[in-house]
Amino acid sequence: MGASIAKNSAATASVSASTVTAKPNDSFIPIVDEIRNLAADDFNEDPVAHAKLLSKIHALQLASETPLETIYRIGHQSWQNAAIKVALDLGIFDVLVAREPRPVGGDELASIRGADVVLVALGLCAEVGVGLYVANAKTTIMTVPQGITSFQFWVDMAMPAAAQLPDYLRANSYQNPHDNKTTAFARAFGSEFWTWLKQNPRYSTTFNGFMASRREGRPSWFDIYPVEQELSGPEKENTVTLVEIGGNQGHDLVNLKAKYPNLQGAMVLQDLPDVVAKAKFNDANIVAMGHNFFDPQPIKHAHAYHFRAIFHDWSDADCVRILTRTARAMKAGFSKLLISEFVLADAETALFPASLDLQMMGLHAGMERSESQWRGLLREAGLEVVRVWRRAVVVGGECVVEARLR
Repeated sequence: MGASIAKNSAATASVSASTVTAKPNDSFIPIVDEIRNLAADDFNEDPVAHAKLLSKIHALQLASETPLETIYRIGHQSWQNAAIKVALDLGIFDVLVAREPRPVGGDELASIRGADVVLVALGLCAEVGVGLYVANAKTTIMTVPQGITSFQFWVDMAMPAAAQLPDYLRANSYQNPHDNKTTAFARAFGSEFWTWLKQNPRYSTTFNGFMASRREGRPSWFDIYPVEQELSGPEKENTVTLVEIGGNQGHDLVNLKAKYPNLQGAMVLQDLPDVVAKAKFNDANIVAMGHNFFDPQPIKHAHAYHFRAIFHDWSDADCVRILTRTARAMKAGFSKLLISEFVLADAETALFPASLDLQMMGLHAGMERSESQWRGLLREAGLEVVRVWRRAVVVGGECVVEARLR
């Protein structure tokens, strides 16, 4: 890979200045027409149209920019993220929301919080006059956990690891990492991700908040998977209906029972002992159990074993270990394995899951996987894919992969 990069660099040096600053052609005109049509559908809250609309808006921006504008926009994103984090630390967004609908002057913000006015001019608020700012919907999200913990995670944990990724890959001959003890994150922080979190409780709280809040407003796995059809029935009353493996404090189980109160059978939450110790349930059919998913699965012959957003944190070898432990507890012809994760498109992967794939590599030596990769991984653990359940016909989104013993 290194030789090809050097060759490409030499070729790039001969590119003319006119190419770098070339004006876009009229190729964006058909995109504008598509956006107009999709916007009408998106107004009716069609999730498929919404995904396509965002994709076309991004395509329009690329078609409209010069090459130089594109690389400058991308290159300055890290500084913009840093500025937003500073604004969060200084409470600027809280001030704007507290004063809504009254505008706040940039000089007043500086006097209240010691902040430079440039920090509120990043598109996360509205400017209603020279040096006058008011909160908008995007300001508000920066005052609630979903926005706050996201930027705390990205800037404090993800960005330092991302900065180390080029050097890490260069030192390892551009081979993907396979051990979470030797990653870009470990290079930046001196420890693998999970150990470092335990040693830094403040960041552990941030990360847990980020993981919880990132699911808000997004479909749960039981919005995609036909629970009543596949997991209910009188013959399942005397068995464990569902084992939620690596389920943190059980929020998904609580929400599942709220949506399907007549679902029969026991449900078991599993996670590390110190995590499940904080779980509280008002339903006698939901119980918590301390368990490390690298150990043999103690609940035998459950109807379903569910993992949500677990495997993208781990290498293929580690995933096979986890899956094998679970497969040995399953009952042929009865038990199901359910995996809620992204299933990437084999071509033209959307920017968000592609970026998440890179993040998983840098933090954990993990990855997001395509359908073919999921099939291969499960096959290696003695399982086979029954079906990939999707909420809508959107390739590359979050799905539920259903598998059984081979």
